[in-house]
Amino acid sequence: MTGKSGLALRRISGHCTITGDKLMAWYLLDPQGWSFRPDGVREQLIVDGADVFGQLVRREIHIRVTTRPYPVARWAADHDANAPSPLPAWRDHLITDQRRLASLSMADKEVYLGVEIPTRSPAYKALGSFWGSMSDREVAALSGHVRATDELMASPGIEAAPATPRQLEWLLHRSCSLGLPAPVTLGAAELEAWDVADLHEFTDHVRWFAVPYGRTIRVVGEHDDERIERHVCVLSVGRMTDLEIPPGIPWMQRTDQLPFPVEWSGRVRIEDAAKVGTALRQNIQKIRAQRDHYEVEHQEPAPGALDRQAARALTVEDEISMGLSGLSTRTSGWYRIAVSAPTEEEAIQRAGIVRKLFTPQITIARPHDQYAVAREFIPGERLSTTAYRRRMPVTTLAAAVPAATAKVGDRIGIHLGETSGTSSRVVTWEPWLATERGEESGLAVLCAGLGGGKSTAGGNIIYRTVIQGVPWTVLDPSGRLTALCRLPELEQYSRAIDLLDATPGALGTYRVIAEPRRDHYAEESDWRAAMDQAQDTRRLLTSSVLRAMLPRQLQEHVLTEVALLRAVGRVPANAWSSCDQVVSELASLEGDEALVRHAGYMADFLREAAKTSHGRLIFPAGKSLDPSGAEPLLTVYSLRGLALPDESTAGSEDLDERLSMCVMYLAAWLTQRGMYFGDINARKGIFIDEAWALSTFSTGRRFIDRAARDSRKHNTRVLMASQNPSDLLKLDLANLSSAAFIGRLTGEEAQRDALRFIPGIRDGLGYEQIFGTLSRPSRDGLRGPREFVFSDGNGGIERIRMDLSAHPHLLEALNTTAEPLKARNRAARELEDEKASA
Repeated sequence: MTGKSGLALRRISGHCTITGDKLMAWYLLDPQGWSFRPDGVREQLIVDGADVFGQLVRREIHIRVTTRPYPVARWAADHDANAPSPLPAWRDHLITDQRRLASLSMADKEVYLGVEIPTRSPAYKALGSFWGSMSDREVAALSGHVRATDELMASPGIEAAPATPRQLEWLLHRSCSLGLPAPVTLGAAELEAWDVADLHEFTDHVRWFAVPYGRTIRVVGEHDDERIERHVCVLSVGRMTDLEIPPGIPWMQRTDQLPFPVEWSGRVRIEDAAKVGTALRQNIQKIRAQRDHYEVEHQEPAPGALDRQAARALTVEDEISMGLSGLSTRTSGWYRIAVSAPTEEEAIQRAGIVRKLFTPQITIARPHDQYAVAREFIPGERLSTTAYRRRMPVTTLAAAVPAATAKVGDRIGIHLGETSGTSSRVVTWEPWLATERGEESGLAVLCAGLGGGKSTAGGNIIYRTVIQGVPWTVLDPSGRLTALCRLPELEQYSRAIDLLDATPGALGTYRVIAEPRRDHYAEESDWRAAMDQAQDTRRLLTSSVLRAMLPRQLQEHVLTEVALLRAVGRVPANAWSSCDQVVSELASLEGDEALVRHAGYMADFLREAAKTSHGRLIFPAGKSLDPSGAEPLLTVYSLRGLALPDESTAGSEDLDERLSMCVMYLAAWLTQRGMYFGDINARKGIFIDEAWALSTFSTGRRFIDRAARDSRKHNTRVLMASQNPSDLLKLDLANLSSAAFIGRLTGEEAQRDALRFIPGIRDGLGYEQIFGTLSRPSRDGLRGPREFVFSDGNGGIERIRMDLSAHPHLLEALNTTAEPLKARNRAARELEDEKASA
């Protein structure tokens, strides 16, 4: 290699690398989402990329895919700064999460693209190494070509930006130290240009050792005066079958599924159509001559392979000659894959895994000169061998979509888990970005069948944000989430309330609607309007609940609505009124004899309903559940023991089931009051499980409208959980929600309904079956961490796996699976305690 640094590079200026005969402009490609994108969008992405490549005729491009370690330290700092009022346990919690993320060995993919800038005449290029690198004046004269290339690379399909000095420095470190751990820090100086003397920084602390015809090369480097050694195995892409376009997984993205980092280097030449056509015609003539040799000279039938080769060559020639756009352009390329490991055996084993990943569509081979092909990863180095050249149209090249990756979540939020689809990437999510920056609704959907992990997912989000100091109000009919209140780090900041044992009137229809506060509104007219709206909601809610209590014959009677509206209208719609007053008004209605008699029947029935255990929660006026007025950070309302009817038979003839539905519905309105406590701008959270019950009431839609509207104004994240997507669709949540977690669903209808919550995806494209593959049980019946299709509300949609392994005590608290062994152990302990006390 030329140059004192051992590299072919002579200079680096801005985002351009300069060798003795070539100038390459380097770009960083914008990550492209791939999963859950319609085929039409995928096809357009490939066509746009192919169109850009087609405009680079007679130029060389260098595709370079590398990785950057997940920025755990930066995430931890941003995550800590994002916590509004952390609890004392926050520091230990953050350190635990930071260690967990650091142990995952996950990295973000970065895709760089080097594009040759047309420079000198061929004769002058041949003397490039003799005359030295280009002069400053010559480089400056090419600035127009560089700007034109910059504009072309910013086009749709590529969407690349010129690499910054820091990014180019990172690429050179990763290439010269191929296989070594990524540098923790780069140089302190933000250089705009490097000369030959500066390039020693990339090479002086690393050595490459190769054995002739060895299976790997040995790369030895230093970091903090410690010697680090890795074995690198370089593979080359061989024969390829015709690939499906758009593919299920782009052929360069396949390696993102592997649990170890993989480097790619692609040296590609965009061919001149005239030269390609000439070469093809020569090949066709050779094939015809070979066929004549069999059929004419030897009177033998020619092998069928010759006919197939001729037909393929004619097809390609026709595409080139008749093509009306650059999509018919052909390319010649050499594609290398590098894997590394601490030992040679492990590196060879990883190479075998890569080979199996591409079988049978693509053949992966290991070139014999490992040192030479490894040098190709370094920008500026020459192609070492023309072996394994792959010829393909620009559409097949663009179908590699090297920048395709998992795009979901953000870089400051709580750790949810990792993507489990085509890429493995850490997923963090800030639930309040939608309301604080996007000015969108705070509604989010959490839907999964039995055992799909709804409670665990919801509890995980609640726990991680409560410990940040965010208040939550939770409605949990099963009572399982009350375990959060018993965790040592949350116990003194939490309160679990069993609503079925609450004081009479705790769920009064007038009391559960919060009274608007004057300090929440800038203008008094807005506050007055909110007061009027709250009163209207109380009247409608009271009418809806009382009607739902009645037998079906009374519910459907034409006079029922008239009687209720008159009675409710006579009762003041303030927070201190009660359903008892409405019943009294029903009993004292005057006017038409039929109406009076019907209202009397209704009053008699409702008086009896008020005497039941569930009725006493609704009818008296009631008082605050917390007379002191102090609100804990976490409030969990439990309805343990409440017998809800099946979703398909919500209109039950049984009074107890109808009252249970009313209790559940009013509890949801009570939970929503948590939105209005405290500072209007402060973050708040509400979780409502079994939200399907809302769809059984006429005012359920009003509930959702209010949640969508006020969650944005009051900076509240509202999680609605249900087993059946169709019930959430009845509430129009698909149009109002800003995020969604969809877990395992096995019914075909439920799978189709679930797609309504994934923006941009329509049914009939084959995505429905994905929900049935989530959290698939193993042979022993265990499902492990639950999986969800997560739509983050910002365009990111990916399959993710929830990860609570760093907090086993939280996982134990949220585990809703029955474990008989625990019961036996508990019984044994109780027996031992009895013996000890005796």
